[in-house]
Amino acid sequence: MITLKNIVKEYDGKQEGSKAVDGLDLEIKKGEFVALLGPSGCGKTTTLMMLAGLLKPTSGEIYFGDRLVNHVEPKDRNIGMVFQSYALYPHMSVRENIAFPLRERKMPKKEAYERAREISKVVQIDHLLDRRPTQLSGGQQQRVAMARALAKNPEILLLDEPMSNLDARLKLDVRDEIRKIQRNLGVTTIIVTHDQEEALAISDRVAILNGGKIQQYAPPNELFTQPINLFVASFLGNPPMNLVDGVVEEKSGNQVVVTNGFEYSLPESRKLDREHIGKQVQFGIRPHDISITTGEDPRGIRVKVDLIEHLGSGKLVKAIDSEEKLESMIRLLADNETPVRSGETIFIRFRDDKFHLFDKTAGGLNLMQYR
Repeated sequence: MITLKNIVKEYDGKQEGSKAVDGLDLEIKKGEFVALLGPSGCGKTTTLMMLAGLLKPTSGEIYFGDRLVNHVEPKDRNIGMVFQSYALYPHMSVRENIAFPLRERKMPKKEAYERAREISKVVQIDHLLDRRPTQLSGGQQQRVAMARALAKNPEILLLDEPMSNLDARLKLDVRDEIRKIQRNLGVTTIIVTHDQEEALAISDRVAILNGGKIQQYAPPNELFTQPINLFVASFLGNPPMNLVDGVVEEKSGNQVVVTNGFEYSLPESRKLDREHIGKQVQFGIRPHDISITTGEDPRGIRVKVDLIEHLGSGKLVKAIDSEEKLESMIRLLADNETPVRSGETIFIRFRDDKFHLFDKTAGGLNLMQYR
């Protein structure tokens, strides 16, 4: 297990009170695949560099199992690392690149080359051993970098934006290979990425960071369906979650979210504690949790279609409220068979079990998580 306890990282010369990583706590189980995800400057790469030993924390403790490694040199941590740039030696063959860390450990050449051949089979590049990096595609170079990191049987594999230099189609292939290799070898793996699709697709758990702090640490599906706060909800999702300003009111014994464009009555099973009556909130719902309904539907909301984007597998409908009072559009996903045209008035319905209410006065806390 990897454990980070109250990790803080400050850089010399930074404004007082500004921390790259601020009181970070994290546990990663043996054999787990974890992603550090967040916007630029959130502290994810700094955290990875501290795990690698390339940076020292200002305070806090890092454990590999029961071993405190704060002052252990990178070469003594038994880690493998794959960089964004691949960092391959252009004058060496693939075989020599893979064997390089083993030769640095004084392993006999024959034994190191045999290990390089074995690991090259795992990542399916054994037919490329005699080539130079300049003769390889981006995806092949990435596999060489993976093979080099895995050649020394690391306990921990660290991946720093390993697919950012690949085109969209190749990214899909390479991330599948990375996940297969990790699963087969059972090596504890941590990936840093700003690509949410990548993180959610290949990780067992994802830590979402912002401002040097972990906002939420959970399996991908939980992050998407049960965001703990407004930042997580708005950061995840493409197209993004719909967010509409409103206030919680009580009308005729019902709790109602009143916005400039519509009123939404909370179902009995999802009512809030009375202390939240009068609270300023943001009503959130994802586009795929909105359906087109009819004017006879008692929970239908009247909107006007403004734009339609065709996505191939369906279409993204962007609507405005019928009186054009909302500041933002409401996005919903519809299948290709649904007849809808720009400029027409339609009725939509929100899934009663899928909406969220974020407290605007408490750091965007998701009130539906704390009822």
